[in-house]
Amino acid sequence: MRKKILFRIRSMEMGEAQKTLLNLLDFLDRARYEPMVLLDFNEGELLNDIPSDIRVFFIAKGKPQLSSHSILRLFQRMERHRLLAAYICFPELLWSKIEDVPDIEIAMVHSSLKGLMKSPFKNSTKINWFDSDINFFSKYYRKKMGRMMNLCNTSVFAAQSTQYNFENYLGISVSNSVCIYNTFNVKEIRKKSLITLHFEDRWLFKDEKIFVSVGRLVFQKGYDLLIEIHAELIKEGINHKIMIIGDGPVYEALMKKIKLLKVEDTFLLLGNRKNPYPYIAKADYYIQSSRYEGYHLSIREAMILGKPLISTNVGGVKEIVSHNKTGLLTHFSSYDLKKGIKRFLTDEDFVSHISENQKVIDFDHYNQRVLEQLEDILH
Repeated sequence: MRKKILFRIRSMEMGEAQKTLLNLLDFLDRARYEPMVLLDFNEGELLNDIPSDIRVFFIAKGKPQLSSHSILRLFQRMERHRLLAAYICFPELLWSKIEDVPDIEIAMVHSSLKGLMKSPFKNSTKINWFDSDINFFSKYYRKKMGRMMNLCNTSVFAAQSTQYNFENYLGISVSNSVCIYNTFNVKEIRKKSLITLHFEDRWLFKDEKIFVSVGRLVFQKGYDLLIEIHAELIKEGINHKIMIIGDGPVYEALMKKIKLLKVEDTFLLLGNRKNPYPYIAKADYYIQSSRYEGYHLSIREAMILGKPLISTNVGGVKEIVSHNKTGLLTHFSSYDLKKGIKRFLTDEDFVSHISENQKVIDFDHYNQRVLEQLEDILH
């Protein structure tokens, strides 16, 4: 009999956890497992990417289903959060929502962990998937997370550094913990990278060397600093473009800085792209300027597409990139990032050296090892 697995996640909005979930759904053997997905909110650009054979349940309506009338929409948004609170206080409500009793439940984001702990399915195996930086949580929430994680059957850390930081910062050991890196559908990524760009975006890839970055527009990603570095280099006559694929709450602040520094034509915020791979493939380099990270999926995806890359040496990045071999790692500082960008734009031999080293990475072997670990915790 197939084991039923219920994946819990807030929504399918563009994000690392959502991409990790989609990769897991792709790789799970349907002869052995029957995956299901429970969303807090029925929304997100990646909602339609969930395979058609998988049942999707949701607690509250998504943004597209809300009224366009501002006052009514406000009440509907309040109702959504009231519903979530009701399901936390009265988890038995899930009995009428979920058609089958799951054998395994997996919280894919830390915000889903509380619901997992209060699950009405008392006999299910509880697994928590953690890929965040504990340093940016409040002291109260850190301790709460530690207590809840130790109540899980298994806590999966997406990077060794993430686990080390979590346990070291709290001064605890998380029982039944394991580090499992994310899987990647290499063939699908390469296939999607060959799709033709939208007509209006084709003009972007002309003349100057181009750096591309994929990530939400949030403080964590360090794009504010990257804009300043880019403007300095342009003033020095080092021509290049930087394109950011993603959206988020600091969009307006970033646009204000771009206009203030007069780099509107060379530092481009493209917004979300459901398929970012053609942009990565057509760019000359990949860059990640994060203040902190877990295990950054887009860096590995850039390597799959053979892109020489620069990244700040934070979180799990050093577990993906070998410094000066498969990429260039820098400190999160204006000086180091600027120096790295300059080197990529002026040292062709170094960039070629990185490209050649990336070609020998065995991604199939990597995926196989990850899947063996996954089987161990689902067994």
